[in-house]
Formats: sequence, C-alpha cells, structure tokens
Amino acid sequence: MRKQVRNKWLDWGAEFSFSVIFLSLLALGLGFTKFIDTTGTEVSINYRFAETALTGGLAVVVLLLVFSLVNLRKRLRSLNQDYGQLVADTKRDVLTGVLNRETFVAKAKSALAKNGKKKFSALFLIDVDHFKQVNDTHGHPAGDKVLVFVADHLRLHFPDASIGRLGGDEFAVLIEHSDPITGKWAQDLCAEFASGLASKVNLGTQRMAVSASIGIALAPYHGRTWSSLFTNADMALYASKKGGRACSTLFKEEMLTDIRNEKALVRELRAAILLRHLRVAYQPIVDGDGQLVAFEALLRWRHALRGVIPPDVFIPVAERAMMIGEIGNYVLRQVCEDLGDLPDVAVNINLSANQISMPDLKQKLLDILSETKTEPRRVVLEITESASLAANKRIADQISALQDVGFNIALDDFGMGYSEFNQLRALPYDVIKIDKSYICALGTDHVTDVFVSAVVEIARRSGKYVVAEGIETKDDLLRASAAGCDRFQGYYFGKPVFLEDIASSRLDYNPEIEDGSHQAMAKQA
Repeated sequence: MRKQVRNKWLDWGAEFSFSVIFLSLLALGLGFTKFIDTTGTEVSINYRFAETALTGGLAVVVLLLVFSLVNLRKRLRSLNQDYGQLVADTKRDVLTGVLNRETFVAKAKSALAKNGKKKFSALFLIDVDHFKQVNDTHGHPAGDKVLVFVADHLRLHFPDASIGRLGGDEFAVLIEHSDPITGKWAQDLCAEFASGLASKVNLGTQRMAVSASIGIALAPYHGRTWSSLFTNADMALYASKKGGRACSTLFKEEMLTDIRNEKALVRELRAAILLRHLRVAYQPIVDGDGQLVAFEALLRWRHALRGVIPPDVFIPVAERAMMIGEIGNYVLRQVCEDLGDLPDVAVNINLSANQISMPDLKQKLLDILSETKTEPRRVVLEITESASLAANKRIADQISALQDVGFNIALDDFGMGYSEFNQLRALPYDVIKIDKSYICALGTDHVTDVFVSAVVEIARRSGKYVVAEGIETKDDLLRASAAGCDRFQGYYFGKPVFLEDIASSRLDYNPEIEDGSHQAMAKQA
C-alpha cells in the first residue's frame, strides 16, 4: 500500500514538474517576443526587465529539471527493485518459498558442472509420507500447511543448502562442500530433520506428526552429473518407501540389481495373470462352535523357476506397478467361478486403497458378478488398513454404494497402523476383523484388553460381527471368546487350501470334534 501511494506521488510530481517547465518556457517565449517588438526609450528598460525575467525563468526551469531528474531516478530505482523482486518471485515456489523445480534443477546442474575433484555434493530427495491421505482426510488447506511445515524444517536443518520443491509433496536439497561428505553425516542430518518433523504440525483443532522418506546420493561417488545423481537418489528414495517409509536410505550399487529384479517380476506377474497361473486358496472363518460361516480368499503364486512367491512380496510390487486393480478383478472372477463347488457361505475378498479409489470399481465388480451369475450377498469386501487410512467422504460414499447393491463390508486388520475408532464412524461396515497382534496379546496387556473390549462393545451395540484373526491355539480361542469376539479365523481351524482340497459338504471345523471322531474311528478299527 505504501509503495502504491509513493508511486502515485512520484507520478504526480513528474507530471507537475514537466507541466511547469512547459508553461515557463511558453511564458518566456511570449515575453521575449513582446520585448523585441517595443521601440524608443522603453527598449533599455524592457531589455533589462527581460534579462531579469529570463534569468529567473531559467533558474526556475533548471530547478524543476533537477527535481524531475531526482524523481525520475527514484522511479527507475523503484522499478528496478520491483523487477528484481518479480524475477526472484518467479524462481520461488509460491506456497513454500523454496526454489521452484526449474530454478533448483538449473542451479544443481550448474553447481555439479563446476565441481572439480576437490568439490563434493550430497543430493537429498524428500517425499512426505501419506500426503495424499492428508489431503483426502483433512482437505487441501491442511495439506498446504504440511508442505509449509516441511519446507520450514528443511530450511532449519539444512541452513546453507539449496532447497527446492520438485512438485507435489517432493522436495530436494543440494549440499556443496569442500571436504568429502560421508553417508553417516548425511543420514545424521536426515535423522535431525525427521526429529523436527515429529514435533507435529498444527491443523487447527488437532496436531499431526509428519514423516518423510528420503533418498541420498553423494557426488562424485554416486554420480558427477545431475542426471546420474538424481537417478541414484531416486532409487534410494524408492528403497526408503519400500522399507516402510519414515526413514532415509543411502544409494548402493545393489539397488540397480533390485530395480532390475522388480521390473522382471512385474513382467512375470503380468504373464501369470494372462496364463492364469495365480491361484486362490480359501481359509475358513467359523463361529464359536466351529461351524463354517465364511471363507477368506487368499492369492497364491507358485512360480515355475522361483518357487512359491509370498503375497507380501508380489502384492506390493503389483501396487507399485498399478496392477492391483487387475489382480483384484482376477481374484473376484476366480472366486465367483469356484462358488458352485464351495459350501453355501460368503467369501471374503480383499480390496486395497488403490482399488477403493477407482471411480468405476462398483461397475467392474457388478460386471464380473453378472458374467458369472453370482449374487453380491456371497461376497464380503475386506477394506484393508491402507484403504481405511485414506477414508474420507468420497471413499465412504464409494463403500456405501457397494453396500447398497448387496456386498457386505469388513474392516480388515483393525488396530494396525493408523486405525482409529473414528474409522468406525466414517466408514460403513458389517464386520470388524481385529488384527492377530491384538488377539495374541489378550490377557497379557491391559491396553490390548481395553481396546478389544471397546471394539467388541461398539460392534455389539451396532449389530455387527467381530472376527478374531490369528487363532492358532485353543488358548487363543478361549481368550478371544472371553473378550467377546463371535467369529474366528486362524490355523487352529484350518490353513488356506485350494478348491480341490475342500469338501463342499463340510461345515464343521471344530478341531476337538474332528480329533474325537478320528480317535473313535481308530478305536473301532
């Protein structure tokens, strides 16, 4: 505001000065013409008067010219400052104030190009963990606060470094030094930065801890150019995410092999889907008497050369390769084809966060059910922990729409990671599956006992079922039953088996009855 007022005064002063100069020169010209036209004795008097007037007029003109020049210099200085600020602003990210992508990359390329054998650099690539969920759950203004919070801590913990925002939730930091930079020193810096993020960001009515995944590459050891250093830091960042996030990883040559192996696994997984080499195994879910009430469908992959590849290996690969939707459709189709040979109970199928966020999910599921002539009541959709973490109105509406067409909804692995009781209000559901880590700790940990009791009470009052996962012994069953769980799943009742190993008429999975019948048959023999 002050700058605008000042500029208006400068504009007015310059215009006034030039106007006065013009009028003064015009008056002098007219006066000079008048004095030239006079004759007789008055010439000498008029001449002296003209000389005095001309001198005074010229003095006024000179003063006004000086004043105008001073104002002009001020205006030029102000314009230069404004231009400089404008240029500086175009190099900065508007939200966070750090360098924008173009400026940071250009600066990094220039710095690395000038680095000789006596110059060392470290490139850090930083990704904010679960940023999409923050935006979806709390809104974009909250996401902006998180980004500003991260940028502030980058400036605090990397004070002499170049800091840039590469886009979205990804930042980069370049440190230059005349002494060699060690991996330990770089990771210690990251640990201090992580501690700063843990101090929590204020999101209005609540405070939220923030974490980040970091990839580190050092020049000249991991590359001398921007392209090579960025590629290797990006691979290290990928390793941090793969390792569970909220950590920093220094680039290692072995990562190149890991990336190649994963790419090969993705190709082989695509082939396995096309050739139908992936198989579905079924694990029983029973009531308190051991009577079968449902199965959970679990995907298995027996590779011709690699042998059995566990789901916790190939499912994350499928997630990263954006294949999880295709795999989910594959499992549902296989289950629907198997239902005719299974007992008349529902089958639980897992849905990931990526699947839940697909706008055409409901239609795709209904198309498969229509093609296989399957009723939705036979399918229970298990919402995994990652999906419930991302719960917002859009996700809740998507799940409600699935419920409306006849699918039952189960909240899987409840209690793990970021599960909150708030999810029980935010998401529609029919079944809660309590994670096995809580079931194993029942009776030995007071907090666990209170948590499970609270979940059971909420479900009971809502008319929902609670499934205790991970029942491996009779003691597990007794503790879960005492806590109020009414359905059970685990090796105590049966391991996952393929369709050909399931008797379509078998409904009783009580191990004690089964053992008793075997003993009676042995006695008769």
